[in-house]
Amino acid sequence: MAKRVSVINFKGGVGKTTLSFNLATGLTRYHGAKVLLVDVDHQSSLSIVCLDANEWAKIVSNGKTVDAVFRPFIDGSPFPGTEIIYKSAVVRRPGDKDYSSLDLVPASLQLDDVEIDLTASHHGNAIQSEWDKRTLICRWLQETGVDDAYDYIIFDCPPATKIVSQNAIAASHGYIVPVIPEAVMERGAPHLVGMIGNGIDKRLKALATLGTPRPAFVPDTKLVGVVITRIQEHGAAYSGYTDDHTQHLGSLTRRWGTDLVEPYIPSGTGVSQSLSASLPIYELADSPNVGGRNIDDDYRELTKELKKRIDSL
Repeated sequence: MAKRVSVINFKGGVGKTTLSFNLATGLTRYHGAKVLLVDVDHQSSLSIVCLDANEWAKIVSNGKTVDAVFRPFIDGSPFPGTEIIYKSAVVRRPGDKDYSSLDLVPASLQLDDVEIDLTASHHGNAIQSEWDKRTLICRWLQETGVDDAYDYIIFDCPPATKIVSQNAIAASHGYIVPVIPEAVMERGAPHLVGMIGNGIDKRLKALATLGTPRPAFVPDTKLVGVVITRIQEHGAAYSGYTDDHTQHLGSLTRRWGTDLVEPYIPSGTGVSQSLSASLPIYELADSPNVGGRNIDDDYRELTKELKKRIDSL
Protein backbone atom coordinates (compact mmCIF):
# COMPACT_ATOMS: atom_id res chain seq x y z
CA MET A 1 0.00 0.00 0.00
CA ALA A 2 1.28 3.46 -0.89
CA LYS A 3 1.87 6.18 1.65
CA ARG A 4 -0.47 8.97 0.55
CA VAL A 5 0.19 12.63 1.31
CA SER A 6 -1.52 15.94 0.51
CA VAL A 7 0.43 19.18 0.05
CA ILE A 8 -1.99 21.89 1.07
CA ASN A 9 -2.37 25.48 2.23
CA PHE A 10 -5.22 28.01 2.13
CA LYS A 11 -2.91 30.58 0.57
CA GLY A 12 -1.67 30.52 -3.00
CA GLY A 13 1.91 31.29 -3.96
CA VAL A 14 3.55 29.46 -1.06
CA GLY A 15 5.24 26.81 -3.20
CA LYS A 16 2.82 23.87 -3.01
CA THR A 17 3.43 22.79 -6.58
CA THR A 18 7.19 23.35 -6.34
CA LEU A 19 7.34 21.25 -3.19
CA SER A 20 5.11 18.50 -4.62
CA PHE A 21 7.21 18.27 -7.78
CA ASN A 22 10.62 18.28 -6.12
CA LEU A 23 9.54 15.95 -3.31
CA ALA A 24 8.24 13.45 -5.87
CA THR A 25 11.29 13.68 -8.10
CA GLY A 26 13.58 13.52 -5.06
CA LEU A 27 11.88 10.34 -3.83
CA THR A 28 12.31 8.85 -7.28
CA ARG A 29 15.89 9.98 -7.89
CA TYR A 30 17.48 9.44 -4.49
CA HIS A 31 15.32 6.72 -2.93
CA GLY A 32 14.29 4.62 -5.93
CA ALA A 33 10.61 5.09 -5.14
CA LYS A 34 7.70 4.63 -7.50
CA VAL A 35 5.59 7.77 -7.12
CA LEU A 36 2.22 8.93 -8.41
CA LEU A 37 1.56 12.66 -8.47
CA VAL A 38 -2.12 13.62 -8.51
CA ASP A 39 -2.91 17.19 -9.51
CA VAL A 40 -6.18 18.25 -7.85
CA ASP A 41 -5.67 21.98 -8.40
CA HIS A 42 -7.72 23.45 -11.25
CA GLN A 43 -4.83 25.82 -12.02
CA SER A 44 -3.07 22.69 -13.34
CA SER A 45 0.38 24.12 -12.60
CA LEU A 46 1.82 20.74 -11.65
CA SER A 47 0.43 19.15 -14.81
CA ILE A 48 1.95 21.85 -16.99
CA VAL A 49 5.32 21.59 -15.19
CA CYS A 50 5.44 17.83 -15.75
CA LEU A 51 4.13 17.85 -19.32
CA ASP A 52 4.83 20.23 -22.15
CA ALA A 53 1.91 22.51 -23.01
CA ASN A 54 0.96 20.65 -26.18
CA GLU A 55 0.92 17.25 -24.49
CA TRP A 56 -1.12 18.60 -21.58
CA ALA A 57 -3.65 20.20 -23.97
CA LYS A 58 -4.01 16.91 -25.82
CA ILE A 59 -4.63 15.00 -22.60
CA VAL A 60 -7.22 17.55 -21.50
CA SER A 61 -9.03 17.37 -24.84
CA ASN A 62 -9.20 13.59 -24.48
CA GLY A 63 -10.71 13.92 -21.01
CA LYS A 64 -7.94 11.90 -19.37
CA THR A 65 -7.57 14.03 -16.26
CA VAL A 66 -8.46 13.81 -12.59
CA ASP A 67 -11.74 15.53 -13.49
CA ALA A 68 -12.93 12.12 -14.71
CA VAL A 69 -12.92 10.82 -11.12
CA PHE A 70 -15.52 13.42 -10.10
CA ARG A 71 -17.72 13.66 -13.18
CA PRO A 72 -19.55 10.32 -12.68
CA PHE A 73 -21.16 11.72 -9.52
CA ILE A 74 -22.32 14.77 -11.48
CA ASP A 75 -23.51 13.33 -14.78
CA GLY A 76 -23.41 9.55 -14.48
CA SER A 77 -20.50 9.11 -16.88
CA PRO A 78 -18.43 5.90 -16.56
CA PHE A 79 -16.01 5.75 -13.64
CA PRO A 80 -12.40 5.95 -14.90
CA GLY A 81 -9.67 3.37 -14.57
CA THR A 82 -5.91 3.76 -14.89
CA GLU A 83 -6.19 5.39 -18.31
CA ILE A 84 -6.05 8.80 -16.60
CA ILE A 85 -2.50 8.06 -15.39
CA TYR A 86 0.22 9.56 -17.58
CA LYS A 87 3.27 7.33 -17.33
CA SER A 88 6.83 8.62 -16.88
CA ALA A 89 5.54 12.16 -16.58
CA VAL A 90 8.79 14.11 -16.17
CA VAL A 91 10.30 15.45 -19.37
CA ARG A 92 13.97 14.42 -19.64
CA ARG A 93 16.93 15.86 -21.50
CA PRO A 94 19.92 13.80 -22.63
CA GLY A 95 22.08 13.19 -19.58
CA ASP A 96 19.31 13.80 -17.01
CA LYS A 97 18.62 11.21 -14.32
CA ASP A 98 15.90 8.65 -14.93
CA TYR A 99 12.54 9.69 -13.47
CA SER A 100 10.55 7.06 -15.36
CA SER A 101 9.05 5.67 -12.14
CA LEU A 102 7.18 8.93 -11.56
CA ASP A 103 3.65 9.03 -13.02
CA LEU A 104 0.99 11.74 -13.05
CA VAL A 105 -2.76 12.14 -12.96
CA PRO A 106 -3.11 15.59 -14.54
CA ALA A 107 -5.78 18.21 -13.89
CA SER A 108 -7.58 20.60 -16.22
CA LEU A 109 -8.74 24.19 -15.88
CA GLN A 110 -12.31 22.87 -15.92
CA LEU A 111 -11.79 21.24 -12.53
CA ASP A 112 -13.01 24.47 -10.95
CA ASP A 113 -16.37 24.05 -12.75
CA VAL A 114 -16.40 20.40 -11.68
CA GLU A 115 -16.00 21.55 -8.07
CA ILE A 116 -19.06 23.81 -8.37
CA ASP A 117 -21.13 21.10 -10.03
CA LEU A 118 -20.01 18.53 -7.47
CA THR A 119 -21.12 20.77 -4.61
CA ALA A 120 -24.56 21.21 -6.20
CA SER A 121 -25.09 17.51 -7.01
CA HIS A 122 -26.98 15.17 -4.68
CA HIS A 123 -28.18 11.60 -4.97
CA GLY A 124 -30.67 9.78 -2.76
CA ASN A 125 -29.92 9.63 0.94
CA ALA A 126 -28.33 12.92 2.02
CA ILE A 127 -25.67 11.37 4.26
CA GLN A 128 -24.69 8.74 1.68
CA SER A 129 -24.55 11.45 -0.98
CA GLU A 130 -22.26 13.69 1.08
CA TRP A 131 -20.01 10.72 1.85
CA ASP A 132 -19.87 9.50 -1.74
CA LYS A 133 -18.88 12.88 -3.21
CA ARG A 134 -16.05 13.25 -0.68
CA THR A 135 -14.58 9.77 -1.19
CA LEU A 136 -14.47 9.55 -4.98
CA ILE A 137 -10.66 9.46 -4.94
CA CYS A 138 -10.80 6.71 -2.29
CA ARG A 139 -13.15 4.78 -4.57
CA TRP A 140 -10.84 5.26 -7.56
CA LEU A 141 -7.82 4.01 -5.59
CA GLN A 142 -9.82 1.02 -4.41
CA GLU A 143 -11.37 0.01 -7.75
CA THR A 144 -8.21 0.44 -9.86
CA GLY A 145 -5.70 -1.14 -7.50
CA VAL A 146 -3.51 1.93 -7.99
CA ASP A 147 -2.65 2.01 -4.30
CA ASP A 148 -0.64 -1.20 -4.60
CA ALA A 149 1.32 -0.01 -7.65
CA TYR A 150 3.18 2.86 -5.94
CA ASP A 151 5.31 3.57 -2.90
CA TYR A 152 3.99 7.13 -2.53
CA ILE A 153 1.00 9.05 -3.84
CA ILE A 154 1.23 12.85 -3.54
CA PHE A 155 -1.77 15.14 -3.99
CA ASP A 156 -1.04 18.74 -5.03
CA CYS A 157 -4.06 20.57 -3.61
CA PRO A 158 -5.61 23.94 -4.54
CA PRO A 159 -5.57 26.88 -2.10
CA ALA A 160 -8.95 25.84 -0.68
CA THR A 161 -10.52 23.12 1.46
CA LYS A 162 -13.63 22.48 -0.63
CA ILE A 163 -14.86 19.09 -1.80
CA VAL A 164 -12.02 18.26 -4.20
CA SER A 165 -9.43 18.99 -1.49
CA GLN A 166 -11.52 17.02 1.00
CA ASN A 167 -11.29 14.06 -1.38
CA ALA A 168 -7.51 14.28 -1.21
CA ILE A 169 -7.53 14.59 2.59
CA ALA A 170 -9.91 11.62 2.90
CA ALA A 171 -7.38 9.49 1.01
CA SER A 172 -4.22 10.83 2.69
CA HIS A 173 -2.33 9.37 5.61
CA GLY A 174 -0.71 12.74 6.16
CA TYR A 175 -0.41 16.29 4.90
CA ILE A 176 2.36 18.83 4.45
CA VAL A 177 1.83 22.56 4.89
CA PRO A 178 4.30 24.79 3.00
CA VAL A 179 4.53 28.30 4.43
CA ILE A 180 6.44 31.51 3.83
CA PRO A 181 7.59 33.12 7.12
CA GLU A 182 5.08 35.97 7.08
CA ALA A 183 2.42 37.19 9.49
CA VAL A 184 -0.46 35.75 7.49
CA MET A 185 1.13 32.29 7.69
CA GLU A 186 1.38 32.49 11.47
CA ARG A 187 -2.40 32.78 11.59
CA GLY A 188 -3.32 30.69 8.56
CA ALA A 189 -1.35 27.50 9.21
CA PRO A 190 -2.82 26.81 12.69
CA HIS A 191 -6.30 27.49 11.33
CA LEU A 192 -5.74 25.03 8.49
CA VAL A 193 -4.45 22.30 10.80
CA GLY A 194 -7.43 22.85 13.11
CA MET A 195 -9.85 22.70 10.20
CA ILE A 196 -8.42 19.41 8.94
CA GLY A 197 -8.46 17.74 12.36
CA ASN A 198 -11.61 19.23 13.87
CA GLY A 199 -13.54 19.92 10.68
CA ILE A 200 -12.80 17.76 7.65
CA ASP A 201 -11.64 14.59 9.43
CA LYS A 202 -14.33 14.86 12.09
CA ARG A 203 -17.09 15.23 9.51
CA LEU A 204 -15.74 12.43 7.33
CA LYS A 205 -15.59 10.06 10.29
CA ALA A 206 -19.21 10.84 11.12
CA LEU A 207 -20.28 10.23 7.50
CA ALA A 208 -18.25 7.01 7.35
CA THR A 209 -20.43 5.36 9.98
CA LEU A 210 -23.38 5.41 7.57
CA GLY A 211 -21.62 5.49 4.19
CA THR A 212 -20.39 2.77 1.86
CA PRO A 213 -17.12 1.35 3.25
CA ARG A 214 -14.04 2.76 1.52
CA PRO A 215 -10.86 0.84 2.38
CA ALA A 216 -8.68 3.71 1.16
CA PHE A 217 -10.35 6.18 3.56
CA VAL A 218 -8.01 7.47 6.29
CA PRO A 219 -10.03 8.67 9.31
CA ASP A 220 -7.20 10.57 11.02
CA THR A 221 -4.94 12.47 8.62
CA LYS A 222 -1.70 13.38 10.39
CA LEU A 223 0.42 16.48 10.03
CA VAL A 224 3.69 15.42 8.39
CA GLY A 225 5.22 18.82 8.93
CA VAL A 226 5.27 22.54 8.20
CA VAL A 227 7.82 23.34 5.49
CA ILE A 228 9.41 26.79 5.18
CA THR A 229 9.57 27.91 1.56
CA ARG A 230 10.74 31.10 -0.15
CA ILE A 231 12.54 32.43 2.88
CA GLN A 232 14.50 35.58 2.04
CA GLU A 233 18.21 35.20 2.67
CA HIS A 234 20.43 38.10 3.77
CA GLY A 235 24.08 37.14 3.99
CA ALA A 236 25.04 40.07 6.17
CA ALA A 237 22.42 39.29 8.82
CA TYR A 238 23.30 37.20 11.90
CA SER A 239 20.45 34.79 11.18
CA GLY A 240 21.23 34.67 7.47
CA TYR A 241 17.71 35.92 6.67
CA THR A 242 16.00 39.30 6.35
CA ASP A 243 14.77 40.86 9.59
CA ASP A 244 11.10 40.34 8.75
CA HIS A 245 11.53 36.67 7.87
CA THR A 246 13.78 36.10 10.89
CA GLN A 247 11.08 37.52 13.17
CA HIS A 248 8.31 35.38 11.73
CA LEU A 249 10.53 32.31 11.56
CA GLY A 250 11.05 32.68 15.29
CA SER A 251 7.30 32.79 15.86
CA LEU A 252 6.76 29.76 13.63
CA THR A 253 9.49 27.85 15.47
CA ARG A 254 7.89 28.56 18.84
CA ARG A 255 4.46 27.56 17.51
CA TRP A 256 5.37 24.38 15.66
CA GLY A 257 8.49 23.06 17.39
CA THR A 258 9.54 19.73 15.87
CA ASP A 259 6.70 19.92 13.34
CA LEU A 260 8.72 22.62 11.55
CA VAL A 261 10.83 20.73 9.03
CA GLU A 262 14.42 21.62 8.16
CA PRO A 263 16.15 22.58 5.97
CA TYR A 264 14.32 25.73 4.90
CA ILE A 265 14.02 26.45 1.18
CA PRO A 266 15.31 29.90 0.19
CA SER A 267 13.69 32.21 -2.31
CA GLY A 268 15.49 32.56 -5.60
CA THR A 269 15.22 32.72 -9.36
CA GLY A 270 16.74 29.25 -9.70
CA VAL A 271 13.58 27.62 -8.40
CA SER A 272 11.34 29.40 -10.89
CA GLN A 273 13.86 28.70 -13.66
CA SER A 274 13.68 24.96 -12.98
CA LEU A 275 9.89 25.00 -13.06
CA SER A 276 9.83 27.01 -16.28
CA ALA A 277 12.14 24.40 -17.83
CA SER A 278 9.97 21.55 -16.45
CA LEU A 279 13.04 20.22 -14.66
CA PRO A 280 13.51 18.92 -11.12
CA ILE A 281 15.69 21.28 -9.13
CA TYR A 282 18.34 18.55 -8.97
CA GLU A 283 19.00 18.82 -12.70
CA LEU A 284 20.21 22.42 -12.30
CA ALA A 285 22.99 21.67 -9.84
CA ASP A 286 25.47 23.31 -12.21
CA SER A 287 23.52 26.58 -12.27
CA PRO A 288 24.81 29.39 -10.02
CA ASN A 289 21.19 30.17 -9.10
CA VAL A 290 20.64 26.61 -7.85
CA GLY A 291 23.84 24.68 -7.16
CA GLY A 292 25.69 27.89 -6.41
CA ARG A 293 23.26 28.50 -3.55
CA ASN A 294 22.90 24.81 -2.59
CA ILE A 295 19.15 24.83 -3.25
CA ASP A 296 19.37 21.39 -4.85
CA ASP A 297 21.08 20.09 -1.70
CA ASP A 298 18.41 21.71 0.45
CA TYR A 299 15.66 19.95 -1.47
CA ARG A 300 17.50 16.62 -1.32
CA GLU A 301 17.85 16.89 2.47
CA LEU A 302 14.26 18.08 2.81
CA THR A 303 13.06 15.08 0.79
CA LYS A 304 15.06 12.76 3.06
CA GLU A 305 13.51 14.27 6.19
CA LEU A 306 9.98 14.27 4.80
CA LYS A 307 10.36 10.67 3.65
CA LYS A 308 11.30 9.64 7.18
CA ARG A 309 8.23 11.37 8.56
CA ILE A 310 5.90 10.03 5.87
CA ASP A 311 7.18 6.47 6.34
CA SER A 312 6.36 6.67 10.05
CA LEU A 313 2.67 7.47 9.45
